[in-house]
Amino acid sequence: MLIPIPIVTKHTAAARGAVWKFVSCTHCLERYAYLLELEATGEDHDLTFLDAKGSVERARAQAEHNLLQKSRNAVLPVPCPSCGSYQEDMAKALREETSINRVQIVGLVIGALSLIPLMFDMANTWVLALLGVVVALTLVGYGTVLALRFDPNAGDPEPRKLLGRKCAVWGEQLAELLATSPNAEHLATADRPREDAPPSHNVKPT
Repeated sequence: MLIPIPIVTKHTAAARGAVWKFVSCTHCLERYAYLLELEATGEDHDLTFLDAKGSVERARAQAEHNLLQKSRNAVLPVPCPSCGSYQEDMAKALREETSINRVQIVGLVIGALSLIPLMFDMANTWVLALLGVVVALTLVGYGTVLALRFDPNAGDPEPRKLLGRKCAVWGEQLAELLATSPNAEHLATADRPREDAPPSHNVKPT
């Protein structure tokens, strides 16, 4: 009888960190910063159980490396607290989020439901199906147009200003941050909660 013997163990580590992201508004040149909190994982495989401790350390190092890479590339849509404008990378992220909207989803649902009458042996069911398909295509097309025309910076900037002032530091607060932490622009704090930091999660346009 053959008894399977595992020869590889996978170790997984997680890293959490926070980094201040500094922004120079391209619309009004105001400087502001927001706190970006991130999580990342890393893994390593220990062959034949020969180096369990080293494998754990390598997994942790990989998680920290992934966290650093993530902090460089990630962006939150935090509008300028002075003029209420989203920066171009933020606006791009928001447009990507709205590429599929509710109007399109409703159209797809109606299109799927419109095919149901064809399953029944009834007179003129194709008329109902055709009508449903036309309505579905109209809604999908209209939703696509809305998505293409979506501009996060359109409309009244005041709600965006309020959102920016809630989620970012600027003016005297920013000067104080830089005075107390001169290297704040390059500093990432891992696993260290900040009670004085503004919230940085689930930032949505209003």
